[in-house]
Amino acid sequence: MSFVKEVNLGKKTKLSSEGMKKASEKLEKARKEDEKLVTGIFENVEAPGAEVTFSYRAYKEHPIRTFTLEDGKSYEIPIGVARHINRQCRYQRAANLIDKEGKPMVGCGEPIKRYKFTPTDYM
Repeated sequence: MSFVKEVNLGKKTKLSSEGMKKASEKLEKARKEDEKLVTGIFENVEAPGAEVTFSYRAYKEHPIRTFTLEDGKSYEIPIGVARHINRQCRYQRAANLIDKEGKPMVGCGEPIKRYKFTPTDYM
């Protein structure tokens, strides 16, 4: 079966207490960084003028937050949400490609952004 690829992960090893402490410190640092507020302008690239409602939760300890943002308005939101808008809110457009033998095939083209958050203050 040439279409199956197996990956053997082996046995899982538990982190030592020191390793767990370092990992939790890194996670806490990332949480604090993601919670810092940033002011900027939201832009709906996909449907200009329309408002967007989405839910977001990056860490299991946080509550699920629902954001409703209008195109062209300024907001103060956590930097983790701004990163989510700029990095994750996109889709791949299908592209017509040609394989090695010259036959047409469908593949992934460039990513298309749906929304954009442009910071107006720089920390």
